[in-house]
Amino acid sequence: MDFMTPPEVDDPRLAAFREAGRKMIIYHGQADPVFSINDTIRWYDKLNANADGKADASIRLFAVPGMTHCEAGLALDKFDALTALTDWVEKGKAPDEIVASVSADDKDIPASWSRGRTRPLFPWPKYAKYAGGDPEQAVSFICASP
Repeated sequence: MDFMTPPEVDDPRLAAFREAGRKMIIYHGQADPVFSINDTIRWYDKLNANADGKADASIRLFAVPGMTHCEAGLALDKFDALTALTDWVEKGKAPDEIVASVSADDKDIPASWSRGRTRPLFPWPKYAKYAGGDPEQAVSFICASP
């Protein structure tokens, strides 16, 4: 299975990408049954080490709690990464937070969840921590670090 792990996967650098000033947002569902988020985190951590701890200047990883493969799951999986990326590229505003919500027509969300539930997503390794207030609203959460 060597074709599955070329050298740039095991030792990511993306130097030309970063030097060209390009930007990338990666998101990964923490409940993805197809690809483990741990592999993506290891890849990002290696990339960050190869970039002298500055990978986030051009590439940001967002972990989405409860989301399965690309969408769905017991998660808030609706968010606008495209506008976040556009703002980063065109306005120089790096995405420090992306607000996620439930899909209004999602029939699988728990009855205890508000259809208006929102949560902030923060770039890895940061995460949302409840700070008080309405637990259904993103503004009630702060950015925390491990």
